[in-house]
Amino acid sequence: MGPALEGLKVIDLTTGIAGPGTAVYLADQGAEVIRIEPPRSEANSDLAADGGSGFVVQNRNKRSVTLNLTTPEGKAVFRKLAERSDVVISNMRAAAATKLGVDYAAVREINPRLIYAAITAYGPKGPYALKPGYDRLTQGFSGAQYRKWEDGTPVSTGIFLSDPSVPMILAYGITLALLQREQTGKGQLVETSLLQAAIAMQMTQLVKFENSPEPLRDLDMPTYGIYRCSDDTYVNVTALRPQQFRRMCEVLDLPHIRDDPRANNPTGNRDFREEVLPIIHAIFETKPAAEWLELLDAADVPVAPVLERDDVFYEPQMVENNMFIRVDHAVKGPVLSFAPPFTLSDADAVTHRPPPLLGEHTVEVLTELDLTQEEIAELQTKGIV
Repeated sequence: MGPALEGLKVIDLTTGIAGPGTAVYLADQGAEVIRIEPPRSEANSDLAADGGSGFVVQNRNKRSVTLNLTTPEGKAVFRKLAERSDVVISNMRAAAATKLGVDYAAVREINPRLIYAAITAYGPKGPYALKPGYDRLTQGFSGAQYRKWEDGTPVSTGIFLSDPSVPMILAYGITLALLQREQTGKGQLVETSLLQAAIAMQMTQLVKFENSPEPLRDLDMPTYGIYRCSDDTYVNVTALRPQQFRRMCEVLDLPHIRDDPRANNPTGNRDFREEVLPIIHAIFETKPAAEWLELLDAADVPVAPVLERDDVFYEPQMVENNMFIRVDHAVKGPVLSFAPPFTLSDADAVTHRPPPLLGEHTVEVLTELDLTQEEIAELQTKGIV
């Protein structure tokens, strides 16, 4: 059996992270993804030429076609592509997509079976519907920046929250629409937003019982933390269950804390934290991380090291489970990036290809659309491709 999405044809009209990332999730499973970009411009030349980290990760396994969609000839080429495709992914603002003739209504006229996946910043309705937005804006707007520094300044999540989440959500939505198309023969519009993704990523925290007067609060318990060890490295301990916390206390030789009723009581955890955490921190600073990891593992206390990012690529756990893939970029050379975050036991894996150079496959794709060499040359002369 081939890759799961072998034979699926996808047009990628996106920029940024969320849109190209969605197309990568499909390409990683064998879909043929054609990335449409304007002919070389200030907006894309640097990314395509030097293989910046975002471009490398978000465009592997794709083919690149340059196409000026503002021209009648460019629009005609797009229509030929849309007629033969299954999915279009766009994160253009609605007015821009309509002006170019690549909005859902226009594409549906070309190919009623086509799935159109649209990404907005804040959703298609409401007072923010037409506003531009980015990951950090939706972090704050969704409540994810609820923690504060001592002076009251909200704390960023430290990583992009919405942008890497949208591909997982939207790829799921696209596959559902494709499944439904098998039953109905019709395509449909699939929509999500950066804001919706940021909310979904807080699925266990952003919960409100409307009949309760209690405000939302951080559910951190006093039974876990990040602790510095004597070798200036850190371990992450998550002894959430009472039995785990008791075993942790036994390892730390803290019998008087082990059975404290406040340990797993959210209402009393602030006093408990203030009283106990300095003691626990001081004890962890007496041994190196490797020794604490061994002791806590032996006691069946959930623990793991806190790694520097450069170390993550070579950690045996990641290596043995193939959590990263290597591709050879034409400019950057060998590049490691995240592997598809799941496996399918009965589908063939894709042989991953590096991201394309700008317009690398333009002639190849146009030839597949039955354009003659003379027609392609004319488009090149006019700067349309």
